[in-house]
Amino acid sequence: MDGPALSGWERRLLEEIESDLRQDTRLDRKLSTMGAEPPSRVRRVLRGIGRRFSAGVVLTALVMTMICLGVGLRTPATAVLVALGVVWAATVAAAFAASELLRRRRAGRGGTEAVDPAEARERRERRERRPWDRPEA
Repeated sequence: MDGPALSGWERRLLEEIESDLRQDTRLDRKLSTMGAEPPSRVRRVLRGIGRRFSAGVVLTALVMTMICLGVGLRTPATAVLVALGVVWAATVAAAFAASELLRRRRAGRGGTEAVDPAEARERRERRERRPWDRPEA
């Protein structure tokens, strides 16, 4: 906590407020279960995809899939379908390679270096502060 420590009077006042709030069982139940619902399977799958592939790769794959399906449904010849499959695979592979190249280049410049956990926590705390959280000077 930044700033001066709480005085004895302020600590007692804070403890009284906390004990009053703890006695409100409905509020306690709401606060204890807030955000406690388990993530859905769809959300979990999307997060897993997001960790493995960049948004550009996924978007490229989706767009190329729609284009290839559109062309393939209009002309369902075997040669056309094989050509579309090759074009689709090459486009997705190129997008993935470009994404990896950019990720490595960014890591080489220090963009995704490992950060000290304490420093990262301090940054988060500074960013999450609201005007009423800051002690007055």
